[in-house]
Amino acid sequence: MMNEYKKRIQEMLQEKQWTFADMQDMASIVDEFAGRLYGEMSATEKLDYVWEEIGADFQRILSTKLKEEVAIQVKELLMNANINFNQEEDKNEVPKRSVGRKPSKKRPTNEKTNSKE
Repeated sequence: MMNEYKKRIQEMLQEKQWTFADMQDMASIVDEFAGRLYGEMSATEKLDYVWEEIGADFQRILSTKLKEEVAIQVKELLMNANINFNQEEDKNEVPKRSVGRKPSKKRPTNEKTNSKE
């Protein structure tokens, strides 16, 4: 990738006859060439060009922000949770043995009651 930019910079230098006075304003030349290169680059090329320098910071910042969001959400959800320290079973809790079990063939779940209540 760097060879592409080196070649393009050489092309830009050769587009014009430079005088000694032009060369004395190196900051202006650098700004102009950098602006032109920037304008010619695609978004992907721009990101690829700087990724080596910002990639580690980007990952660190993203990881930190995600951890912050998870901590906020978990705290909020747990603040509204009910915790039962009693040994009594919760009446609304599904028994562990019934979870994942196949329904009985003898008594389907949608059977009508035969009781005369």
